[in-house]
Amino acid sequence: MYWSNYHSHCTFCDGRSSMEEFIKFAIAKGVKKYGFSSHSPLPFLTFWNMKIDDLADYQTEFYRLKQKYNSNIELFLGLEIDYIDNFFEVRNELFNTENFNYLIGSIHYLDQLPTGDFWTIDGDFSKFDIGLNLLFGGDIRLAVKRFFEVSSLMIQKGGFDIVGHFDKIALNASHYKDFDSTDNEYKNLIGETLQLIKDKALILEINTKSLNEKGFTYPNQQFFPLMKELQIPITVNSDCHYPTNIIDGFEPTFKVLKEAGFNTMHQLVRGTWQAVEFNEKGMTGF
Repeated sequence: MYWSNYHSHCTFCDGRSSMEEFIKFAIAKGVKKYGFSSHSPLPFLTFWNMKIDDLADYQTEFYRLKQKYNSNIELFLGLEIDYIDNFFEVRNELFNTENFNYLIGSIHYLDQLPTGDFWTIDGDFSKFDIGLNLLFGGDIRLAVKRFFEVSSLMIQKGGFDIVGHFDKIALNASHYKDFDSTDNEYKNLIGETLQLIKDKALILEINTKSLNEKGFTYPNQQFFPLMKELQIPITVNSDCHYPTNIIDGFEPTFKVLKEAGFNTMHQLVRGTWQAVEFNEKGMTGF
């Protein structure tokens, strides 16, 4: 019995501890498969993305620690890469993506603001609200529709293994009275995007980062039965930025997934993604 986590951040991006500290905590918490997925460099500087000059050091430090802890834990090197419509995508000229075990494709930014900066749908709500008014006249439903349009473009272009927190916009959208995650318009957007993930044979991340504090996962737990019906491959990650959060929300999420009919989730086994059985206490096979 063991846990796994393929979505984590360390001090090479906006994580709060070193790679080695995360590894020590992972081992202590019964994690047998652990991946680093720092926010990849972008053509502009941000608070949370890795600088392009640090990418080689990120790889070097990973392989040093992989050798050091080889007998205790299986480590993987990944990146979380932003897709920004008409500006940046997974396949890019800024850095080489070939020497990584896996890649996560995520949407953090939508369209460009009048200032030239890109509007981020993640993080500070006050900045989210400013961008919503500048780009969409304050219409949250238009913004959500645009988010899933851009998500679909990312999925269609591919080049990555895992779709990261695919309905993350719901975090800030939930502050507006015109947003309802249970209405048919939103459910249709979710359903169309899930079908595309299925068609492109990608793995869907169940992200537990907000479960303990906010009470929901990405995707929202209400969509687990539909994901099962579509037979979409899944993996559960905590998107941790602190070592203490490595397996946050795992047990209740595994339980709800079992109740929705899931019996397997995807794991990296000898270099390829394979379906592995699990129960409420963790993975039961390799």
